[in-house]
Amino acid sequence: MRVLAFDISASPGVAVLEVKGGKPSLVIADSIKTSTENSDSERFAYVEAFAVKAIHEHGPFNLTIREHFIKGGSKRATQLVFGSWSMIDSALGKYGYAIDGEITPTEVKRVVGGKGTATKDEVEAGVRRLLRLSEDYKFKSNDASDACAIGLAYLIKNGIIKEAE
Repeated sequence: MRVLAFDISASPGVAVLEVKGGKPSLVIADSIKTSTENSDSERFAYVEAFAVKAIHEHGPFNLTIREHFIKGGSKRATQLVFGSWSMIDSALGKYGYAIDGEITPTEVKRVVGGKGTATKDEVEAGVRRLLRLSEDYKFKSNDASDACAIGLAYLIKNGIIKEAE
């Protein structure tokens, strides 16, 4: 099974996970940073291109997952996330995909980080443990490790994989 997971923001993360024999492994974890020096349309085009690249290079997928989002801390933050969300949906649609599932940030933190208030470092440590990565494995950014956590939490919550022993 191949899983595509997104941590969606104006600077999104993506992860592709492979599940064989009930054990997950990392195919890719990547992220990009957009800049406020660019217009929203430029930033959103970059987000869409980033998603298209991941989908094109690493598909086909059995599941596509994203973090559940309702609103950000401000109107502007919410606009940026929903703009990126739309661009990722557009990229998925170009390849015949749609989002199959969502999971809340609190659930991701609880399942992967051990508690609903887990820090970024605790979540990243959980991702390393679940994917059997070395302690010195470096993710490109928190967005890349968060995308892994989103995919892993969804897979665990839905009984597709079990938590590592």
